Amino acid sequence: MLLMPHSHIQVFEGAKNNLPDRDSLQAAVAIQDMAEGLSADDLLLVLISGGGSALLPAPIPPVTLEEKHLLTKMLAVRGATIQELNTIRKALSHLKGGGLARAAYPAQVVSLILSDVVGDPLDVIASGPTVASDHNVQDCLHILTRYDLRGTLPRSVKTVLSRADSDPRGPPCCGHVLNTIIGSNSVALAEAQRRAEALGYQALILSTVVQGWHPPPEHGADWHQCHGCPPDASAALLTGQ
Repeated sequence: MLLMPHSHIQVFEGAKNNLPDRDSLQAAVAIQDMAEGLSADDLLLVLISGGGSALLPAPIPPVTLEEKHLLTKMLAVRGATIQELNTIRKALSHLKGGGLARAAYPAQVVSLILSDVVGDPLDVIASGPTVASDHNVQDCLHILTRYDLRGTLPRSVKTVLSRADSDPRGPPCCGHVLNTIIGSNSVALAEAQRRAEALGYQALILSTVVQGWHPPPEHGADWHQCHGCPPDASAALLTGQ
């Protein structure tokens, strides 16, 4: 990113291949320090998009970045959903699950969010740094048990989970936060349909919630009907995750 000389903007690059690394950890520390220095007279503008979980790693000690990354990878390999992955991430992070909002209090916080998650759940997108989490330790233990990982947890992870529900800070208070979705699958698909129809196509939205490579069953007939249409006459539109 090219900046003007003497710009007040700082740019941190990291999380190559969408994986948290030392560069993204350095960025997270800088963001947390800035947020904690704000007052009631300040406004914190937060721009959130997919990939935010990897870009804002702030593991709670004694959990290390490597341990958190390995646990997330093991869950993903076993088929954990993005909701399950982010539930664990939030429990082990200073900034996820409303942690950034808590760090910025009493400043006003406005988050503009680009959603990459089906259904646009605010607490799941980028692990919800400005959205209070409604999950608890039992949710985390249930997920870890489901994927047979409780017996292999590092001692540090067990330590953080064991004290999470007794955190003296309590759950993040987000009454000073405005979270707004400014882009999503539905928004993008509606615009794609409008542009396709303006170009003369017969545009049909099949789904905004496709997960994996197969069309949802309720749109199977539409899928096959469009699949046989002349390519210059119709456009089948779908999005998902």
